[in-house]
Amino acid sequence: MSAAVVHAPGADVQLLSLTATADWRAHPDVRAAVAAAALAAGAEPGPALDEVVAAVLSPARYVHAVAGACVGVSASHEAGRTYVAVAPAAVVVDACAMDRWAQVTTAGSRAFTAAERAAVRTPWDAVRAWTALECAVKAGGADLLRPDDRAPLLVPGAHGVPVVPGEGVGLHLVHHAGRLRAVCVRVAVAVGVRVPAPRPAPDRAALALAAVPA
Repeated sequence: MSAAVVHAPGADVQLLSLTATADWRAHPDVRAAVAAAALAAGAEPGPALDEVVAAVLSPARYVHAVAGACVGVSASHEAGRTYVAVAPAAVVVDACAMDRWAQVTTAGSRAFTAAERAAVRTPWDAVRAWTALECAVKAGGADLLRPDDRAPLLVPGAHGVPVVPGEGVGLHLVHHAGRLRAVCVRVAVAVGVRVPAPRPAPDRAALALAAVPA
């Protein structure tokens, strides 16, 4: 299982493309990226850094408090790849293959507002809108089937015409199932995500004393 670095928005965001989806949390390149993000967030090198990396990459954990800041990780599976985003912040990533645009358009009949559907004029618009919606869902700021209860996905474009935002979006070409596929990958820093407080370190002296037979 190998990893390739994919362009991501912002100097602090690392985005890796893994060639297998088995256990991305155990991949050495992901662990190295998390360690770098933890150091950027203020973690101390040594055993304390190892504890932060283990905490961030523990099952079902996506964000972890570090020295008054946090480290975030997120993954998305598409076209035989796993895209993993790592940052010294809460982060989300979503990927959608371009050839899924018709499927996305059908799903968007319920997931997008009328204004968003009107702004989706091309297949590229469709997959960009879908990744924006999925990132909002992953960040906890949207319900997939309640489009009128979330923030709009659109931003003002040229001459004030609403368009699907392109910030944080990249196009990744991959060979999958015997053909070349184009994958839209979107990375976004999540705002307002609740970061669980780190657990206090155990009092080793007290634990040792408790282990002594009375």
